[in-house]
Amino acid sequence: MKTLTLFFLIVFTTLLTANAQITKGNWMVGGSANYGFSKGESSGNGFSSSGKASGFTIAPNIGYFIKDKFVIGAVPSFSFSNPEGSNNNGTSYGIGPFARYYFLKPESKVNLLAQIRYGFGKGKSQSSQGSNTNGYGLKAGPVIYFNSSVGLEFTLDYSYSKIKSDNSDYVAIFKNLNFGFGFQIHLEK
Repeated sequence: MKTLTLFFLIVFTTLLTANAQITKGNWMVGGSANYGFSKGESSGNGFSSSGKASGFTIAPNIGYFIKDKFVIGAVPSFSFSNPEGSNNNGTSYGIGPFARYYFLKPESKVNLLAQIRYGFGKGKSQSSQGSNTNGYGLKAGPVIYFNSSVGLEFTLDYSYSKIKSDNSDYVAIFKNLNFGFGFQIHLEK
């Protein structure tokens, strides 16, 4: 019991003294994981359809604070999707730029973030040879700092993706809503 009390005392003290390094000239590295649902429409070869899917995304990132509370960087990603009522699972990977803004003061123990990104990449499903994908995403949510360098974020993400098959006129458009969490490490100058 004493160990548990000591643990919570250390965590509480750390949170009281935490402040983030979200100032100009610092680097940010980390990543996030998202799980969510998508609604899509597809057309090609004279047919069109719509459907729903679930899936997850893993996205590491690296960024540089060009201004206090404002970071730009790159985010590679890996996604897996599972269409409802089908075993035509798909995977994709990509990379793209992002821009993120923190709304509260840099010394806040809890902050709010908003991020926009663009991505492009390659994908493959069980029924196709391959595809090109591009799209954009928006996410927002709180971040809680454990100390001056490490933050845990919880986000609600929206993304729009357009997928075009490499070997046919098949095109699919997906709109995703995801719940995510991530860790960010802020490296001081």
